[in-house]
Amino acid sequence: MATARPIRSMDPYAGQFWAYTQKKEFRLQKCSDCDKFRWPPGPTCDKCLSDAFEWAPIAGRGKVLSWTTFHRSYFKEEYPAPHTVIVVELDEGPLFVSYPVDIDVVKLRESMVLSLRWTDGEDKFGEYNLPVFGPSPS
Repeated sequence: MATARPIRSMDPYAGQFWAYTQKKEFRLQKCSDCDKFRWPPGPTCDKCLSDAFEWAPIAGRGKVLSWTTFHRSYFKEEYPAPHTVIVVELDEGPLFVSYPVDIDVVKLRESMVLSLRWTDGEDKFGEYNLPVFGPSPS
């Protein structure tokens, strides 16, 4: 049984993203006209306003831009306090909110390079794989 998580936001674009994670594929929308990667997914490019896009695989690497530790429980069962959240600037440009794994949060530093990992999840929409980030292999 997968780990219980808060309910995902689900719309047609998010649904496509989560479908790729079922196969542990980390893909983001990429504008077919200007090549800009975008997150969160949506109907049009925020750079050129094109509605043409593809779901392109990304490297799964990024730099820590920021982080915070919640000492209050907002999701008591799914994410007990203290719970650290990170903002990773992906190599392709978009910012991605996730959480760190396999690292002591006191060692987090701005611009630290982290790599994609996967953890399981389950909510009312079913089981899925959740993209998380940990130290890059040496």
